Amino acid sequence: MSTRKKKKPAPRRRRRKKTSWPSSRTTLLKIGMALSLLIGIVCGAGALLWHYFPPGPATTAEVAAPAASENRPRPPTAAKTQRPPAKPVYEIFPPKAIARRTPPPKPDPTALKGLPRVAVIIDDIGYDRQLVNQFLALDIPLTFAVLPQSPFRQSILKAIRNRGHEIMLHQPMEPEEYPEVNPGPGALLASMSPDDLIAQLNRNLDALPGVKGVNNHMGSRLTAESARMYQVFSVLKERRLFFVDSRSTVDTVCRPSARLFQVPFAERDVFLDHLQEAGFVRQQFKELMREADKHGQAVAIGHPYPVTVEILQEVLPTLKKRVTLVSASELVRIES
Repeated sequence: MSTRKKKKPAPRRRRRKKTSWPSSRTTLLKIGMALSLLIGIVCGAGALLWHYFPPGPATTAEVAAPAASENRPRPPTAAKTQRPPAKPVYEIFPPKAIARRTPPPKPDPTALKGLPRVAVIIDDIGYDRQLVNQFLALDIPLTFAVLPQSPFRQSILKAIRNRGHEIMLHQPMEPEEYPEVNPGPGALLASMSPDDLIAQLNRNLDALPGVKGVNNHMGSRLTAESARMYQVFSVLKERRLFFVDSRSTVDTVCRPSARLFQVPFAERDVFLDHLQEAGFVRQQFKELMREADKHGQAVAIGHPYPVTVEILQEVLPTLKKRVTLVSASELVRIES
């Protein structure tokens, strides 16, 4: 009997599943495309960072000793080198508005006693402190009309109050030339609703505490609209303020509006310096004295120009002999 051992069968090898070449190539292509996209995103982000946040220049000394570079003196800041604010367009003078179209009303009989009375209003205050100080140094009763949002109004108001002078709001109003000519911040415009116009006027008055009255800056369009001036005079009536019409247009309706609301009122008789020439300004002061002699009183409007304060100082001895200089509030009155 045979005793041969049976051989164990060899373990079967697992056959590897064959992968088709086309499927493998597609996978590689997908991986390559994904890598390319990722590299493109990284490069693009880097380029953007470089564009918007470029590295500052660094010298060898700064790299080696950063503490030393921090101790270097810094250049002056921009605040120390800022230019003073640009002056606005002080006024525009339409030729027809310079001369009167109708004679002024008869003055108060008390104005005819003694020397004629003259009020000199200096408009457009708030941009030039030095010129204001020159006017204050003349030591005569002047009335200063301050622009509501001018940059130096607070310090100028303090100086004016300390010298006992009268302060008015120089209210910007829309001219016929608007928008080519802008009356400036805080202006009253014909396009405003009544509520907006009244609110703007109240804000401007609140910005100048202690004002006694108002006159218009420009305003050849607005002062010719009765509805708008009714809104203005309703505020003045409530606050017990007077109004001086600068007469920037012959079509002004300020006088009848003031009469309707029973607001103390006066109007400009002479512009002193719509031509900034010494000879012309000198002649305008003579015209002012003639107007005062004729009507017993007169209102002049000047501006913060060097030539104005220079000629005012020059003619002051003659002016004091011919007229009595007063504040604007002494020449306004309620008309019946």
